[in-house]
Amino acid sequence: MTLTDREILELNELCGAVVEGTLTEPQRARLTAWLRESEAARRFYVRALGQSASLLNYAAEMHADAPERVRAPVSGRRWAAVLPAMAAMVLGVLLVYRTGRERSDTPATAKPAAVGRITAVKNATAKSGAEPVRAGANVFQGQRFELARGYAEITFDSGARVVVEGAASLEINSAWDATLRHGAVTVTVPPEALGFRLSNPAVEVVDLGTEFSMIADARGAADVLVLNGEVEAAPRGRGDAEVILLRQHESRRFEPSGVSIVADSEKKFARFAAPPGLDRFSRAVRSAHWSFDDAGSGGAMAGSAGLSGPAIPMRIQNGETSAAGRAVEGRHGRALRFDGSIHAEAIFPGIAEPHHTIAFWVRVAKDAPLSDAYSMASWVPKSPKLAHRPVGINWNRDPAEGPVGALRTDFAGGCAIGATSLRDDKWHHVAVCFAAGENDGPPVQVKQYVDGRLESSGIIPGQTRGPAGAEDPAFADVVWLGCRVKASGPQRQKFRGEIDEFFIADRILGPEEIVHLMRENELPPSTVASR
Repeated sequence: MTLTDREILELNELCGAVVEGTLTEPQRARLTAWLRESEAARRFYVRALGQSASLLNYAAEMHADAPERVRAPVSGRRWAAVLPAMAAMVLGVLLVYRTGRERSDTPATAKPAAVGRITAVKNATAKSGAEPVRAGANVFQGQRFELARGYAEITFDSGARVVVEGAASLEINSAWDATLRHGAVTVTVPPEALGFRLSNPAVEVVDLGTEFSMIADARGAADVLVLNGEVEAAPRGRGDAEVILLRQHESRRFEPSGVSIVADSEKKFARFAAPPGLDRFSRAVRSAHWSFDDAGSGGAMAGSAGLSGPAIPMRIQNGETSAAGRAVEGRHGRALRFDGSIHAEAIFPGIAEPHHTIAFWVRVAKDAPLSDAYSMASWVPKSPKLAHRPVGINWNRDPAEGPVGALRTDFAGGCAIGATSLRDDKWHHVAVCFAAGENDGPPVQVKQYVDGRLESSGIIPGQTRGPAGAEDPAFADVVWLGCRVKASGPQRQKFRGEIDEFFIADRILGPEEIVHLMRENELPPSTVASR
């Protein structure tokens, strides 16, 4: 995979911050994740910073404290000061890359990951030979979406919604990035998806929280029209071209030869002013919700939707005091405090099935020791592919694999790691969408959201240790909170922190449903299943 012009510019900026000693934590997280996932980015980084023997000698002198921000040019002395940081970063990249390869006991799967789904259609017909257009179907990284006629809305896992108008050809690059080869699209980006990019050979548009349309022709030209908000449009193919900020009701035509006005802009704005009436796809959700507002001596009860039977209890285990004594002020009402001596267990029919979403609010102390980074939530999937080993939602304590404190989901054969630290004594909403995959079908997929924003959707392959577990009916529908879990059940290692508003849904939730859950503390009414 090659780097785009904009990616090269961003990598240059990040490498410059490393050299200057001004790399911020968000920049460090972005660079670490990028280098882990992209061979091209690793090669660029190594070329940019070098791998000389002198850097290796300096590596051991790296200080853990963040350097002061300095804007002065890099002098000879300054180079000597920053060489340790550069060396450590180079060694870190190589270590992460090598560790990632060594941890995998099987070659990385060649099957693409789903990065969105078709959420609405209207008279949609696929191009001959292309995948049929079906509401509810996934779209995959690397897929070319070919629409012969009609309309189709794709909701990316980032939350960006792209309405494609046929005839059109759209390449799905990632949850944050697509390329329009020809045709017309309208892009709507909520706050959680800021930074979504749409490009064609003549321009790359970065959405700053808005709605815009792009019309691209087969010759490589594209018209960009901003319906609401603003975008950054970067002409491509001309190294000296400046990024253009386009605001509401502004437009430009981008061609390989240059930038010009859109001659018939009023007509085109009128074309996109009235969105087409789409047939929206929505699938019912069966769920359970523990608020912890009613925590009594033995635990708490859950409200449920679409599940048969009475309310589901969550039992507090191994605690000398009552659950009521561990109730604290939460994000909504009361929350449950895990102090290292307790854990909780509940039965959720279907938690072991291949697809579901777990969401909750969590607060972790700033000074939480790494020894407390045990599972906030765990369960044992009913999946031969995962050898019936537990899945755990944790916070990361391994700086060699990602930011310390970041949301981390571990499962047999790998993990997913986010970028935002939960270890700051603030309430954060986390949601983990887990799909176990099939033995010969799709790979395991984990999509992690923090405060409504997609943090990670890629998997770091890992090595499974110990014998495979046997399917145990006693663990089939159990979810544990606040402790490490192995195939034999809960362990002594406990989580310290506070958890509130714990949800389980029996399917993968879409980004708009996760944001609604975060804001309203309930799922959208239109998706809630009846009993």
